[in-house]
Amino acid sequence: MKQGDIIGLKYRILKRIGQGGNSTVFLAENMVLSNLWAIKAIDRNNPSAIHEMQEVNILKGLNHHMLPRIADLCEDERHIYIVMDYIEGETLSEILKAEGRIEESRLIDWAKQLCDVLIYLHSRQPPVIYRDLKPSNIILGDSGRLHLVDFGTAKSFKEQTLEDTVYIGTQGYAAPEQFGWGKSDERTDLYNLGMTLFHLATGTHPAMAAHDEIERHLELSGISQRFSSFIKDLIRHDPSRRIADARTCLTLLNRLDSPHRHGPGSVRSGSFGGRLSLGITGVVHGIGTTFTALCFGNYFASKGYRTAYVDHCGNGDLTRLEAVMDRSNRLTHVDEASFVADDITYFKDGKTAYTKSIRGFGRVLSDFGCLCDEKAITEFNRSDIRLVICPSADWKLAIINDFIERMNPYDSNREWIYVFPPFGKADKKQIRKTLQTNHVLFFPFVSNPYSQSRNEQKNIQAVLDEAMLMSGIECGLK
Repeated sequence: MKQGDIIGLKYRILKRIGQGGNSTVFLAENMVLSNLWAIKAIDRNNPSAIHEMQEVNILKGLNHHMLPRIADLCEDERHIYIVMDYIEGETLSEILKAEGRIEESRLIDWAKQLCDVLIYLHSRQPPVIYRDLKPSNIILGDSGRLHLVDFGTAKSFKEQTLEDTVYIGTQGYAAPEQFGWGKSDERTDLYNLGMTLFHLATGTHPAMAAHDEIERHLELSGISQRFSSFIKDLIRHDPSRRIADARTCLTLLNRLDSPHRHGPGSVRSGSFGGRLSLGITGVVHGIGTTFTALCFGNYFASKGYRTAYVDHCGNGDLTRLEAVMDRSNRLTHVDEASFVADDITYFKDGKTAYTKSIRGFGRVLSDFGCLCDEKAITEFNRSDIRLVICPSADWKLAIINDFIERMNPYDSNREWIYVFPPFGKADKKQIRKTLQTNHVLFFPFVSNPYSQSRNEQKNIQAVLDEAMLMSGIECGLK
């Protein structure tokens, strides 16, 4: 196949962009729509083609922003062609080669993103086991987001299978069970993740390091002892001794990445490189989610943190707020995607926030309104602190219980924090008992988020300290 060849009567081959196993990947243009696609060509006469085709069966049932979508399927006498999203960017192996080993804060951000997609894959029924996580299969897109590609080795987990019948994986990254020591399951992907992090942190390919040399390489890399221990807990030979699942990994990364590593008041190394992020949502619409987020945002700005406010709900509040700020001459910058007022940068939608340089912000407030879809829930779960605003009337507790039950699959570790207006002591105890969680906070009365008294700020700080402790972050922000 060469440049200019036509596939399926509408895709023109532009160039070859990848080669691996029994397939070749080409960049192609849809001649009708003039958009670009990646096309994987599989030799249908090769006995291994059946394993390549399982990528189609797996990907067509998945829907996640870090995974490519299958758009079309074509074939001729010699090949089967899988047409899928073309993702522009560099693989992590290319970045490692160009830049050298990756700094810890950036690596933790990438690890969190990879945990997000593994949580999604492993929560499918049956779970999807990727089995070949490595830097060359991960693309850093132009938006700063990671994308997982090449599902040719993935499989659906089967409980009754005692061991893998086909040894699949990449030397150095593959877990022992991928080579005849047992059966691949969710923990196999965690081993692959650990070896990927090892390679990116040290610059040493895992195939070039004996297992008993890994600790020494990690020590020489300059990463923290806590992050080094996290990696070592992923790559234990015995699967039963590894970290149990991807959701636990994400929780540990959030705790690992907390401010106590840097000292009070310093800019921490957060989920997008140097920040603490708060995700705020509401049980129902119109409950005060935006008001609460504004209270935190203005508190952070008053303490000198470079603060971003990201709107994920699109309810028009930021448009109205921009107009008010304009009338009062408080705007210091305006463009199509954002505006700045009172030392806070407001991003009008979540996608724009990630395509702009948000890494420099020390504090990020994400307003999710109501969690209306799985993508929003995934983003919410990436926040260091996750707050759910609840109605004040005690007779509405049934609504909150319904919300908790509906969201339980996404909050399996019960780390979401339910925030209420002030109550009496008896009411507080009753709420915790009714909701069956101690992750309950009571937000203080604030008359105006843009004009907070010293006492109001003190109360906000106290709530923030509690929220950080509940989220596994050991020290408050002073």
